[in-house]
Amino acid sequence: MVKEHINAADAYAPPWHFNQAVKVTEGTSMIFLSALAGYQPDGTLAESDVVAQAEAAFENMAKVVRAAGGSLADVVKTTVYVREDFLEYRDALRAIRSRYFTENYPASTLVQVVGFANPDYLFQIEAIAVIN
Repeated sequence: MVKEHINAADAYAPPWHFNQAVKVTEGTSMIFLSALAGYQPDGTLAESDVVAQAEAAFENMAKVVRAAGGSLADVVKTTVYVREDFLEYRDALRAIRSRYFTENYPASTLVQVVGFANPDYLFQIEAIAVIN
């Protein structure tokens, strides 16, 4: 797989660790991860705290990508959904994300939602990964 990180010189520079786009070429498999919530391995939802749920959701994302035969380096796109006021938790959520994506950042979208299908959810992440 060849990944090219795209950041258009004539568009705004990404304000945080992400690329505006990721172009994938050559023979690959694409993995589309469903929106993952902050469930712990025992099936219980992490405490009613957006940071705890985010930590668990990121860990779940890493496990699902590994189960598909990839690694976090293969993630080319993430979409994060938060219910809480993002600005209040921004630094903590960025710190969590920075532990999982340390370089070659995926294209990313953040969406603040009014609510989730399960009212106890405070955070979800979905991703697309491309592996050889």
